Amino acid sequence: MRQCCKRVFTMNRKYPVNAPCPCGSGKKYKKCHGKSRDAPPPMEAHRVIINTDGVTDEQKRSAKFQSAYADMLAQLTAPGFAHVLCCHEAAHLVYFTIAGMQNYDPQPARLEYDPQLDDYVGNLAGIQLLDLPQWTPGKFGEWFYNVARAHAAGGVVAREMMSSTGGTWKDDTGGDQDDKERFIKVCDQLNTDPNVTIDAEDAWKKAQESILQDLEDPDWLSIIEKQAEDLRPLLGL
Repeated sequence: MRQCCKRVFTMNRKYPVNAPCPCGSGKKYKKCHGKSRDAPPPMEAHRVIINTDGVTDEQKRSAKFQSAYADMLAQLTAPGFAHVLCCHEAAHLVYFTIAGMQNYDPQPARLEYDPQLDDYVGNLAGIQLLDLPQWTPGKFGEWFYNVARAHAAGGVVAREMMSSTGGTWKDDTGGDQDDKERFIKVCDQLNTDPNVTIDAEDAWKKAQESILQDLEDPDWLSIIEKQAEDLRPLLGL
């Protein structure tokens, strides 16, 4: 497990005054909950972890870093966002466990400097798979079915959660673009075997439909939400 230098941001009067207020009002912090130096924004007791390992103290003092940090913090603390994100990751966790995964690494949000872009790049909190057993002889179809569902589950569940909470979301895709890209890479690797032929697009669509059928059972969604509650503090949210 990698060592991380995490920056813990407690929402108090040191919150960047020109950043969007974490309450979700759309106003700048200084014109909302930052009006009073003694009045912190909502969720003061809640801590959000953003990993800034590798960012120097000098870089952290720059306006570019502080703007990127404030933007990421505002996204992570937007009303309902953390819950949907945790459900997205919890869905992956539940379905990858069904596929045979036993170990994973929960990783808080990360902000790092990219010298090629000369800017800061953020990664949202998520889980990293540490193992996934290969299929056993004669059970490739079952194994692949479970792996496909595990990749698709996060986005399907996230979209269901967003539709149930209402409101306007900057990204209503469920955040599964990266999930799909990873799944396609798995399929491409499997297709190097002359005995295997997989249509990644068709498999992805069928996996999504299968997850939607599972979610017709409200108890199944409750299981994922319970897992999300357990996962949230591990993700620094």
